[in-house]
Amino acid sequence: MILTWLIWKVRQAFTRFGTREPKRVCVLYICGMGDILCDTFFFEELRQKWPQAELSACFPAAFCELQENYFAFDTYIPHRGYWQTLIQLWKLRADLIIIPGWLLKNSILAIFSNAKAILGYINDLSFSNRLLNSFTLEAAGIAVHRYQQDMRQCHLSQRPAAIAAALDMPQFDPQALEPKRHQPAQDYAVFHAGARFEGRRWPEDRFAAVADWLLESGRVKKVYLIGDKDDIRINRRIRSFAKSKEIVDKAGKLSLQESYLLIAKARLFVGNDSGPMHIAALAGVPTLGLMGPSYPQISGPLGKQSRAAFHEFECSGCDQRGCNYKYRCIKAITIPEVQDIINEMWKEQ
Repeated sequence: MILTWLIWKVRQAFTRFGTREPKRVCVLYICGMGDILCDTFFFEELRQKWPQAELSACFPAAFCELQENYFAFDTYIPHRGYWQTLIQLWKLRADLIIIPGWLLKNSILAIFSNAKAILGYINDLSFSNRLLNSFTLEAAGIAVHRYQQDMRQCHLSQRPAAIAAALDMPQFDPQALEPKRHQPAQDYAVFHAGARFEGRRWPEDRFAAVADWLLESGRVKKVYLIGDKDDIRINRRIRSFAKSKEIVDKAGKLSLQESYLLIAKARLFVGNDSGPMHIAALAGVPTLGLMGPSYPQISGPLGKQSRAAFHEFECSGCDQRGCNYKYRCIKAITIPEVQDIINEMWKEQ
């Protein structure tokens, strides 16, 4: 990693400084689904900043079609392998590559591309920490002030804030966002009980109890359980705990785009801290995020129509790779608490 930083310094030294408005701008962000979707508002600001420029995006191939539902770039470079992506970046001949979040793979691809300028979080020396605390803004071929942004103090959607400031783009308040509904609401709810880390997973029996309550109270006529093939086991347990037969398991049966379409038409979404939660919130769906170790103000669902259930402990914000307290943070969220939050959300619909 130190070697990458040194190569970046060489790239800086030998990249010519330019002042022309870019005609080809590429956002290079090979990362998680939620991180990309939360940057939707930054992408919209880029379009307003350079309305005549060709905006391209280099995202993981699996996310390109999904992301296009939120903001349509002019062209996409689907990342399937580093060599293939680097070739596509060379063919693009971008005037400017923007890197909204620090990840070593993004930095390496940008450094070795033929872009005339690079702007983003390149040389953060805290990369030895699993949870990056601060990102350092740097640039090659474009003049900016070096700026260090503490990622513990901002939401995922605010990660590009230093980039926006360097480009004289407006800042926004994530608490004030009101995402528009992508699809009219239908009479069902969608639950996502999976998550990458165990500490983010609310217990299956509690999901089952809330699903039964929603159906018995007549708020919805059906509850869909979604997820990938790794969530099949989780969803089966939910159905085994539940009384209602109107709970439909879709785990492993839907593509990412099909999952989006199901979520976007839901009257309500309830899920753990993961990508589907952000899919729902940014599609304007009333979303309840069940936050375990992660702070809602950092990675919670966006929009005034969204809510988060969260209990803070002295260990909150941990690296989520293990737990000495038997995942007490996610288990502290109770069924009555979730029901009360849903009742409040229902009154606002």
